Amino acid sequence: MFTGIIEQSGRVLAASNLDLNRLVIQSDWHDLIDGESIAVNGVCLTLLPNQLDGMAFDVSPETLRLTNLSKLKAGDPVNLERALLVGSRFGGHYVTGHVDTTAAILSKKVSGDYIEYIIGPFSQQEVRFLLPKGSVTLDGVSLTLNSVIDGNFSILLVPHTCKNTNLSQREIGDLVNIEYDHITRVIAHQFSLGVCS
Repeated sequence: MFTGIIEQSGRVLAASNLDLNRLVIQSDWHDLIDGESIAVNGVCLTLLPNQLDGMAFDVSPETLRLTNLSKLKAGDPVNLERALLVGSRFGGHYVTGHVDTTAAILSKKVSGDYIEYIIGPFSQQEVRFLLPKGSVTLDGVSLTLNSVIDGNFSILLVPHTCKNTNLSQREIGDLVNIEYDHITRVIAHQFSLGVCS
């Protein structure tokens, strides 16, 4: 479980396409434990035994298909978050690290130190999980939906998010990993079953 509060940015050292993709990332953490879960751009991955050149992960074909990790190349910045410790502050929202889909940046508007993005498009089925002023995770970053209009949503990045994540470097047409708010998904699912009526 994660919160969507990015702890540090890392850089891709290597991404090799084998039967399972091996992803190696530089980070400043020195107390990592083999097998721990780390969110990379919002994707929960399992840390492989200690690598001298960085953190290494195997990425399954399913994860490559559903996320933007298949597009990573050496030098790309990534958002990193370690799993939540019991008793830690919970500053974002409940994030599983299980990406639902990817979506494109349709527009980017820079206003001083702030950036507004419009992201989409989303199907009618998916829009059920997008609640204005609710939460969404983009590349592992917990954000608030400003609005949901015509199958797209808008978000505003504050200066702290621009400075401490890779989102400010995204451009129109880039794909971002999307994880819908877990609680909203559960409620929408219950309504679809007629449990909540």
